[in-house]
Amino acid sequence: MEMATISIQHLIATHGTAFAGTRQSAAEAMELIEAISPDIEQHTATICVHCTGVCCIDRHARYDLSDRIFLAALGLTVPEYASRIEETAPCRFLGNCGCSLRRFQRPYRCTWFFCAPLLDHIVAQYTPSAYRRFMRTLQAITETRTRMICDFKEAEAKIHGSRRR
Repeated sequence: MEMATISIQHLIATHGTAFAGTRQSAAEAMELIEAISPDIEQHTATICVHCTGVCCIDRHARYDLSDRIFLAALGLTVPEYASRIEETAPCRFLGNCGCSLRRFQRPYRCTWFFCAPLLDHIVAQYTPSAYRRFMRTLQAITETRTRMICDFKEAEAKIHGSRRR
């Protein structure tokens, strides 16, 4: 059963010290995302403007549990979901100049989707060492978010365990 966003925000707000690791990992992930975002935006500005198919569809703009934990740990709320939008419709956050959300505010699956033309462009623009650095940063973001989820689950288990005693 998925936990409602308000419950996640409430847990983190009312049990601050228990979720210190979750908040720290979320902040680290956000810093990494913010650091790499200009590079990604440079590539998407070149490739996505010429795209004939829209990858950014509403199905990808739905926040999963890890996205809700991430945003709550940063003290942010999840954008409201409009269930009347078709899954295959263009994403509700897609504007004339790309996504209207900052990269760290987007659902994780949406943020890190790289279509073949975009990947080809990224590979072509980087030296091998720069490409490896780019990929290490993406890996570090994933590892940090994974640590954040583990920290959250451990803190949640401790809180719920202490309530049962």
